[in-house]
Amino acid sequence: MESTPEMTPDPKSESTADEAVTPAPAPDTTPEPPAPEPPVVEAPAADSPIASTVSVPADPSASDSEGGEWHLLMEKLNGWLADAKLMELWQQSQRPLKLLGGALALLLVLQLTSAVLGTLDAIPMLPRLLQLTGLIYLVLFASRRLVRSDERRSLIEGIKTSWSSFTGK
Repeated sequence: MESTPEMTPDPKSESTADEAVTPAPAPDTTPEPPAPEPPVVEAPAADSPIASTVSVPADPSASDSEGGEWHLLMEKLNGWLADAKLMELWQQSQRPLKLLGGALALLLVLQLTSAVLGTLDAIPMLPRLLQLTGLIYLVLFASRRLVRSDERRSLIEGIKTSWSSFTGK
């Protein structure tokens, strides 16, 4: 396919396109509009988990690093403490807090047990020695309690008695 004059780029037109720079926009001299009014707080839908939303405008007397949120928070906290409903709140949250504390304590005990067992497992020969100790105890227990039939019956009766007292039947 031959190149036609329309298809070949003109080197002069490229250089003029590069040289042509768009002028910088003129600085905006219009005054800034005043700050918008804070939106009115709307009541959320009944199925919404958020009770209400608050829009807090910046406090004009505060510095740039402070807004009106801290003052609003302190007012609400002081009002809540003045209502003296702390005992009612404590009574409502006592059981969930106990369950949470128990779950955290169980997690801590499991972590510590796992760490101790991991440390013991890392000691050479100790897991095999503990298995041997368990096997020796099993043989001694079986030879004392399971060889004779009267000993077996008393062991089985003891287990049944313990199970019935545990289950309450």
